[in-house]
Amino acid sequence: MKSSKQGRFVYSLLGVAAMLFSGQVAADQVKWSDLNGNEQSVLQPFANKWDSFSESKQKTLRRWAAKSPEERERIRQRYKDWNNLSASQKQTVSKQLTRFKQMPASKKAKLKAWHQWVKSLPVAEQQKLKQVWSSMNDAERKAYVQQLQQKYGNR
Repeated sequence: MKSSKQGRFVYSLLGVAAMLFSGQVAADQVKWSDLNGNEQSVLQPFANKWDSFSESKQKTLRRWAAKSPEERERIRQRYKDWNNLSASQKQTVSKQLTRFKQMPASKKAKLKAWHQWVKSLPVAEQQKLKQVWSSMNDAERKAYVQQLQQKYGNR
């Protein structure tokens, strides 16, 4: 008999907690009318559904709206590029990202500096580098980079 009362008490507590929690979530949601003009403009496709979105989804969309138009376009393009990759290419990129995240900060900084330097090269040179890099051994890579540095400056 005692355990039955305890069970009902626990279920009652869980019910009250669920009601309080759901009320809290609803209280933290932002109404469409409370969004600023830029947010409403950028998020217009979601206007009819806005009030039904969770707080988390609203926050994500508001962060999107806060980005510059150029940044949003860059993200759209990267998303499009990602979707155009094959499954094996996506797997390779995911492995590379995991490896990058596990690198020490100093090695990440060197890799970022290298990437910035390569991006500063003329497009034709970037494409040539991309084509030949994987077929080179370490000595050939070093010599090739030295040629590029002589031609375009150090990184």
